[in-house]
Amino acid sequence: MAIDQILYNLQRRGPEYALLPLCRDRGLPVMAYSPVEQGRPLGHPVLAEVARGHGITPARAAPAWVLRSGGVIAVPRAGPTAHVRDDAAALDVRLEPADLELPDEAFPPPRRRQPLEVL
Repeated sequence: MAIDQILYNLQRRGPEYALLPLCRDRGLPVMAYSPVEQGRPLGHPVLAEVARGHGITPARAAPAWVLRSGGVIAVPRAGPTAHVRDDAAALDVRLEPADLELPDEAFPPPRRRQPLEVL
């Protein structure tokens, strides 16, 4: 099985325009590295609001957002045990359509094809 590893998170949504739909149509999973963007969006009020609505931390909400539609595997960098637990617990978070509206406003999805970014 082939797996495509890409930079994908709330702040880097370029793959949503063409790559993710193409991989989904072909049954190819995508591995998203840096799903919490090295912690940058964790202090954003929108992510905090989504997290609060589920009684979780923003560190758990960010990878849950990446995993929201299936077909994506998240590979967060985790050192401390608490981070590993947050990352694993993100698998149990089920975001509702209403949970996606504010992030879409704060971090708009792409409207055209974009080059893939790397860290």
